[in-house]
Amino acid sequence: MIEKEIAELRRRLRFDKNNMETLCGCYVNEKKEIITTFRQSMPAMGQEENEKYLALFRRVLTGNTGKNLIDLSFTNEQVLTGEEHALLRKLRDTGLSDIEAVDAFFKKVIESLQIDGNYLILLAHDVYDVPSYGKDGEKTEGSETMFSYILCAVCPIKLTKPALRYDSFRSLFHSQDADQIVASPELGFLFPAFDDRCANLYNVLYSTKNMSDNHEELVNALFGAPIPLPADTQKEAFGGVLSGTLEEECSYDVVQTVHDTLLARVEAQKEQKDEPYIPVTKQELKDTLTDCGISEEKVESFAKQYDESFGETTALCPRNLVGNGNMELKTEDVTVRVDAAHSDLVETRLLDGKPCIIIRAEGQLTVNGIPVRIRK
Repeated sequence: MIEKEIAELRRRLRFDKNNMETLCGCYVNEKKEIITTFRQSMPAMGQEENEKYLALFRRVLTGNTGKNLIDLSFTNEQVLTGEEHALLRKLRDTGLSDIEAVDAFFKKVIESLQIDGNYLILLAHDVYDVPSYGKDGEKTEGSETMFSYILCAVCPIKLTKPALRYDSFRSLFHSQDADQIVASPELGFLFPAFDDRCANLYNVLYSTKNMSDNHEELVNALFGAPIPLPADTQKEAFGGVLSGTLEEECSYDVVQTVHDTLLARVEAQKEQKDEPYIPVTKQELKDTLTDCGISEEKVESFAKQYDESFGETTALCPRNLVGNGNMELKTEDVTVRVDAAHSDLVETRLLDGKPCIIIRAEGQLTVNGIPVRIRK
C-alpha cells in the first residue's frame, strides 16, 4: 500500500465517517488466560467512547511504509486453500458475526504472541463506499467499489500510579488507587490491503510499534507469510555484512557513498507519496560497491553474505538502513555526528602513521557554545 491510500483509510476512522457495526474484544492476562471477551455495537456507543476506540485503530495505520507498516503477501496456494487466509476471509465476509471464527482468531493470537503483561485484542469490521474522482479531481456521483475490511489492534494494558484525585462535588482531593488503561497498539493489521483503492486479497498491511521486534511468531501463525527483519535489526545486520565481507576495503569513502546512495532514494521517495516505496535490491548494492572500486571478489562475498542474512530475493527498505540519515563516526573515546547533507566535510587520513578523522570547519566554530578561532 502507498502512503496516500493508508491516509485515506485513516481519515475515515472518525465517529461521523465510518460504517463500523461490531467491535469484538478479548482481554488476556500475562499467563495467556482470557479474563473476558465482549461484543459491542459501535453505533450504540457514545461518541466519546467510540472516538477512543477509533483512535486506537488509527494508530495501527500510522507510521512509515517499509518500516513499521509492512506489506505481507500470500501465495496463490494460501489464498485458494490456506487455513490462515480462510479464517481472515471468514472474519471479513461475515462482518465478525461468526462467533466461532472470532474465538478461533483470538485463540490463535493468544497461543502465538509473546508479549509481557496483560493486553487487549480488538477486532472491527468496516465497509467503505470508495468515492470516485473525475480527471479534474472532483468527486463524482456514485461509487463502483465497496471495500470490506477488518482491522485488528493488540494493545498493552498499563497500570496508572496511585494519585490524588479532585472531587468537584465535595471540592476535595481524595486518594485514587492504581487503575488499568489501554495503551497505544503494540501491533495490528489491515486485511485485505487497500491497493489501487480496492481490495487486494493477496496482501495484508501489518503494523508494529517496536522497531526491534516485529513479533515474527504471530505473523507466522496468523498469515503464514515471511516478514523482513525488524527495522532496527536490518541496519545493524547490513552494517555487519558490509564490514565482514569488505574487510580492509571497507573505508570511510565506501560507507559514505553507500549511505548517500540510500539516502538519495529515501529523499526521492518523500516527494512521491502517490507511489509505493521502492526497496533497494542486492544487485543495486553490488553495483554501488563496484562503482566504489571494491574488488570483484569482495563484491561476490558481500552478495553471498547478503543472501544468508536477508534472503536471496529480499529487497530492503532504504530508510531502515540509514536511520535518521545522519553519519556517526565513533572511536573508543570520541563520537562525531555529522548531518547527512554535510558528510563531504569529513575525511579520514593517516597522519604520522596514525589514523585521524579530519573535519573541515566552515563558518563559525564554537566549543561548548563559545566562539573560538583556529590558529594558523
